[in-house]
Amino acid sequence: MPRITVDVESTIGSSIGRHGGPGAGMRDAPGRAGGWPVGEGRVEDTLDTEGRCVRTMVLMQEPARPGDEVSAWPVAVLHLSDGRHDLDEVVCVAEAEPFVDLVDTTDLGRRHAEPAAWAAVLGRLSPGSAYRVTGCGSRREADRLVADARHTYLQLTGCME
Repeated sequence: MPRITVDVESTIGSSIGRHGGPGAGMRDAPGRAGGWPVGEGRVEDTLDTEGRCVRTMVLMQEPARPGDEVSAWPVAVLHLSDGRHDLDEVVCVAEAEPFVDLVDTTDLGRRHAEPAAWAAVLGRLSPGSAYRVTGCGSRREADRLVADARHTYLQLTGCME
C-alpha cells in the first residue's frame, strides 16, 4: 500500500471505529466515548481532473488538529454527488497501530465505517453541502486515483523524471 501525506484542513468527531474491530476495547483510550476523529484535507502534489488537489478524509487518532500532516494509506474512494457536482473523496486511515487491520473497503464494516457513515461525517465537515454516496470504490481504485493525480501534477510542473 502506498503511503500518502494528508494535509488536514478540518477535523470532527465521528462514530467510526470505537464500536468494533478485533480487540478494539484493548486499544482504545480508557473512558473514551464515541469514535475516532476524522480529518478532511488534501494530498499535496496531486491534481485531479478538475485541476484541484485530491480530496481526502482520514480516520486518525487524537490529537486531531487542522494544520497537521498525517501519514496515511488509502482504503477506499467515495463517489459522491450533491445533485449539481460529482466528487471523489479518498478515504484513508492514519498510519497508526489502531488502524493496521484496515486495508480495504471490506474492512471498514468491522469499524462501523460504511460509506454512509463517511458521507455523514463529510456533511458535518462541509456545512451547506448535501452529498450522497453514489458508489464506493476499492483501495485499488483509491491508489490509482492518487497515482494518476500525482502523475498529472508531475507532468504539469515539468518534474517528471
